[in-house]
Amino acid sequence: MGDIWTVEDLGEGTHVFRWRPGFYASIFAVTGAGVIATDPIDPVAARAYREAIGTVTSQPVRWILYSHDHRDHITGADVLAPDAEVIAHHSVADWLAYRGDEDIPAPTRHLEDIDLLEFDSYRVSLHHFGPNHSRTNSALVFPTAGGPMLTFVDLVEPGVTPYRELPDTDIMGTIRSLRAASELEFATVMGGHRGPGDPEWVTGYLRYFEDLVERTEAAFRRGGGQNPLPGEDGIAMTERFRDNVCLTVTDELRARYGSWPGFDAWVPKNVDRVLGYIITGN
Repeated sequence: MGDIWTVEDLGEGTHVFRWRPGFYASIFAVTGAGVIATDPIDPVAARAYREAIGTVTSQPVRWILYSHDHRDHITGADVLAPDAEVIAHHSVADWLAYRGDEDIPAPTRHLEDIDLLEFDSYRVSLHHFGPNHSRTNSALVFPTAGGPMLTFVDLVEPGVTPYRELPDTDIMGTIRSLRAASELEFATVMGGHRGPGDPEWVTGYLRYFEDLVERTEAAFRRGGGQNPLPGEDGIAMTERFRDNVCLTVTDELRARYGSWPGFDAWVPKNVDRVLGYIITGN
């Protein structure tokens, strides 16, 4: 416990398991029919997760719900509860099979783009808006004492700048998904690392990604695109041009987002990822 893991009770049966608090977080709920747990994280965290749930209830973990296909969130289900039913959006199973991830228990119950899970009187809704942080990432809405809580793992992490190079991220899909998520009914928002936070973080992330794309595209055009200077080879040109765009856009975004933790470390990497999207279309 303590600096290794904590549990936070959000009311209405919903809890947050924090692994190395400030590092990873997963939602679990105690229902009249058993426990539903999301994202076991990894085998080491899953053992702690099982212990943490045991401090709240003696009921077994009967269901494990994956938020998306990324390995850093969903390995360890066989450690957390080897007999539990594994549930996920139908796209998750396809990607696990494509990668050959035999160490991750495959979902045995496949959900649609909009689905409602009912466990006795406890309800979780799933909303899949298409690719965003991954091809499979879904928004989940849980009940809490403070009202519905939107959980959008890795896509919205309240209180912090989007992560580094935005790995496996569909840039325009992220914007579309944030727009759609902002239309849902929720009182707080949770990520897979941070939260719960104010619902304004959803529209804040949406505005950030819109600004990020708009300003990166403008800086790309002002700089003339990828054109070597006389006598400059392609490697030198790429590094010069991309470094200049990353620094320029970071400075332009500072007034609005500079107070976000991680801004100086991660915004230049965000810009570089968007440059990749502008250049390749992906």
